[in-house]
Amino acid sequence: MTEIFADGTGSIIVSNGVVRIELVQLRRKDGKAELSSQSTGTLLMPVGSLKNLTLQLAKALEQLQERQSEKDRLESEGKKGDELDEALSNL
Repeated sequence: MTEIFADGTGSIIVSNGVVRIELVQLRRKDGKAELSSQSTGTLLMPVGSLKNLTLQLAKALEQLQERQSEKDRLESEGKKGDELDEALSNL
């Protein structure tokens, strides 16, 4: 199995029942700070599979957002606890 890292997508083309999704990576130009996107491969799949892929990606995004919200909530509670500890120590 070949693994390809992609920073994003380029063009998406549907032709003859096949979806072609260009995958791109960000790379430095000639060792400089400037980044450019370069094609790293193309994902080919039947149009019929696109709906399932989209649903799976949406579910993964939803889970990531829930984890981030939980992390933010815990950090917020931790800060409140720190403020309370500091206030109590000043008494």
